[in-house]
Amino acid sequence: MKRLEGKVTVITGASSGLGAATARRFAAEGAVLVLGDIREDAGAALAEELGGCFLPCDVTREADVAALVDGAIKDHGRLDCMINNAGQLGALGRVEDISAKAWRDTMAILVDSVFYGMKHAARVMRPQGEGVILSTSSVAGLVALGPHAYTAAKHAVIGLTRSVAAELAADGIRVNAVAPGSVPSNMTDFAYGDAAAMRKVAEARNPLRRMIGPEEIAGAFAYLASDETFNLTGQVIALDAGLVECRLDASYYAREPSYFDAYGNRG
Repeated sequence: MKRLEGKVTVITGASSGLGAATARRFAAEGAVLVLGDIREDAGAALAEELGGCFLPCDVTREADVAALVDGAIKDHGRLDCMINNAGQLGALGRVEDISAKAWRDTMAILVDSVFYGMKHAARVMRPQGEGVILSTSSVAGLVALGPHAYTAAKHAVIGLTRSVAAELAADGIRVNAVAPGSVPSNMTDFAYGDAAAMRKVAEARNPLRRMIGPEEIAGAFAYLASDETFNLTGQVIALDAGLVECRLDASYYAREPSYFDAYGNRG
């Protein structure tokens, strides 16, 4: 059975990477897609492939995000799921070297866009009395694992997720986020040099010794959008092969059993 049958879903940043993988997963689960992206040719081609529709969307412009939501309402009469996914690595460099413009531009892409998506999704979901708002954060939103602006922005996405979830719960609207670890993309290729270098680092660093694939993130979004998570809101799911929570590996525990008493004596 298709878990998302008939659910009208808007996805930003849908033309490539996590957005495209999520669009394909939602289409396979029966969702009705409204895709937005700044890359018009790629976005339109994907929408045609999946039987959805596409609207050009620069997520740093509130009017574009509002138009994307309004397009879903105009064509389908409702909005069941909003996925704020568009993003970019943003400003790099030492804290004293980052320009004010680079900082503001990064926040516009990574934080303002999520705010606009939540705002306009809430506008149409409140009268429905239900809906799901999902956003892409990062493990960099949980610990310092990225450039300064990116880390700050992804922390902000988690804060917004929790506060907006608290406000909208009474309206039957669930608000959650996914925090991926390193997933292959043009962005991570740039950060690590290339896909092979990223895989080597990820497999060495992640406790599960595996790299995360975009299909896994798409699966998490599908789960969160489904009725299986009817009572889950204000949560952040970290798909990171154990990177954030499992800092100690098996070698730490593979030692001779012992016990230290209240006085520090070893028994």
